[in-house]
Amino acid sequence: MQQICANAWCKQSFESTDEDLAFYRKISPTFAGETFAIPPPTQCFSCRQARRLAYRNERHLYHRSCDLTRKDILSIYSPDKPTKVYEHSAWWSDKWDPLSYGRDFDFSRPFFEQFFELQTAVPRINVNNMDCENSDFCNFSVQNRNCYLLFGALENQDSFYSNRILYCKDCCDCSGIEKCELCYECNDSQRCYQCRDLQNCSHCTDCQLGYNLHSCKNCFGCVNLQNASFCIENVAYSEQEYKELLEKKLSSYEQERKNFQQRKLSAPRKYMDAINTEHCTGNAIINSKNALDCYEVMDLEDCRYLANATFMRDAYDTTHDDHSELVYEAIGSETNFMHLFCDICWYDRELLYCSMCFNSQNLFGCCGMRKSKYCILNKQYSKEEYEKLVAKIIKYMQETGEWGEFFPVCFSPFAYNETLAQEHSPLSKDAVEERGWNWKDEEDDMPDVEKVIEGSRLPADIAAIPDDILNWAIRCEVTQRPFRIMKQELAFYRKFHIPVPHLHPDERHRRRMVLRNPRKLWDRQCGKCSKEIRTSYAPERPEIVYCEDCYLKEVY
Repeated sequence: MQQICANAWCKQSFESTDEDLAFYRKISPTFAGETFAIPPPTQCFSCRQARRLAYRNERHLYHRSCDLTRKDILSIYSPDKPTKVYEHSAWWSDKWDPLSYGRDFDFSRPFFEQFFELQTAVPRINVNNMDCENSDFCNFSVQNRNCYLLFGALENQDSFYSNRILYCKDCCDCSGIEKCELCYECNDSQRCYQCRDLQNCSHCTDCQLGYNLHSCKNCFGCVNLQNASFCIENVAYSEQEYKELLEKKLSSYEQERKNFQQRKLSAPRKYMDAINTEHCTGNAIINSKNALDCYEVMDLEDCRYLANATFMRDAYDTTHDDHSELVYEAIGSETNFMHLFCDICWYDRELLYCSMCFNSQNLFGCCGMRKSKYCILNKQYSKEEYEKLVAKIIKYMQETGEWGEFFPVCFSPFAYNETLAQEHSPLSKDAVEERGWNWKDEEDDMPDVEKVIEGSRLPADIAAIPDDILNWAIRCEVTQRPFRIMKQELAFYRKFHIPVPHLHPDERHRRRMVLRNPRKLWDRQCGKCSKEIRTSYAPERPEIVYCEDCYLKEVY
């Protein structure tokens, strides 16, 4: 079934396959004895993903006061937002009742408009952290200890300035790493120790500037190696020769980094990064079966259009979700069953069009509910009343064209450029406002410091950096945004002889994200045998891309 994206600024053609239509039938809910078909999507994959991501602010943190306790808190909702915000402990307390915000459904007004009013009125959690210790400046963070500016992070210790990292210790400026220790500027890597500037690597020790290295030790500037040691630019040396040459390389590290980016282009890449997969398409897929158009995922089965998701079954159009089944158009959720059109809902069953609801079941259009059932717009009903009214509301939404659509971007509690939508589908301020969405101008207050130094003026030698830098602000040499250095951060740089960064943490994050392929597939030919392949490397890109057979012959 060929379709055209309904967004006037897009109009991209896309297909809903027979398998897609079967999935929509499978998840179509039944109320009061009547099944309500989930219609095929009206927007293309990229637009659907951006719409969901516009509801996820990961990295922008603000100072404001808790609307319940009046305590000064850190929040993902800026003070100028109309959203009511409670600090974590206050939100989970019995000092307020989400049912007190309940209201009747108005059949003379659109559902999304009514939901937006409810979402604005019901208190929201200031940041999404759970069971953390000395890690207040984090978000979507679980069981972290002594961490700073981690986002989407689980069970880390003494780490900072990183996102999507799991079970790591003493890591800085990393993205998508797991079970790593003493790593700096590493991306999409697992079980690495004391490494720097690695991408797509695993089980490596004391490696620097590496791409696609596995079980390697003491390697510098290498690409596509396995079980190697004492190699520089893919040439093996004796241990003594390696140490002598490495010392020379380290003395001009920034130039070596630039050279390495060019060297990577001369090495073939596999059309898709995948480990232990069957019938999968997309990129960065691990231990999955029948996962199509999926990116940065693990342990999926019978899924399509997922990103940053793990342990999912029968799910479509889901982002940042884990341990769930029968899910469609959801973001930021955990351990759910039959979960449709939801945002930040955990441990729930049979929820539709809900936001920030926990340990609940059979809810429709609710916000901030806990251990609840049979509620609509936060109003309690009996099971029979709930079934009849939901059926009536869905019929009304079918008439208004809202049924089957995720929440509109214009009703997000965040500005577009505060969210991950701007990261994956960047737009200018004018473009955002032309579409009727919100934009927030960045306002960086200058820290109260002894002096401000330009990043470009910082010494390259960490030994030349005085302790007083902890009392300075550094102005990013690219964005001009000021930032500061923490005490434990400075100790990390000194321990590994790393220069103090010249760039703001957000700019460093942006540069790491550029290293990843886009969440999109193109048709192109294998660079060796000319076989047709479907890959996240666009045909006009300079990388050498091989099909799986040619890649294995070349590298292994």
